[in-house]
Amino acid sequence: MFVIANIIDAIGYIAHMLISAYILVVIAACVITWFNVSPYHPAVRLLRQLTDPAFSFVSRKLPIVRQINGVDLSPVAVIIGLELIDLVIVRSLTQLAHAV
Repeated sequence: MFVIANIIDAIGYIAHMLISAYILVVIAACVITWFNVSPYHPAVRLLRQLTDPAFSFVSRKLPIVRQINGVDLSPVAVIIGLELIDLVIVRSLTQLAHAV
C-alpha cells in the first residue's frame, strides 16, 4: 500500500517539477524577445522550438490573447494554464498519495 502511495507522490512531484521548468522556459522566451538577439542563435532557436507550439495552440483556441494593444498575451495564458494544472491535478495526486 505504501509503495503505491510513494509512486503516486513521486509522479505528482515529477509533474510539478516539469511544469515549473516549462514555466521558466516560457519566461526565458519572453525575456529574450526584449533584447536584440539573433533568431539564429542556438539558445533562441531551442526556446522557440519549446514554446511556439504552446503559444500557437493558445492563440488558435483563445484569439483574444493574440494581440492586445500590440502585446501577445499567449505566454501569460500558457503560464496561467500550467499553474491551474499544477494546482488542480498535481495537488490532487499528492493528496491522493497521502490518503492511501
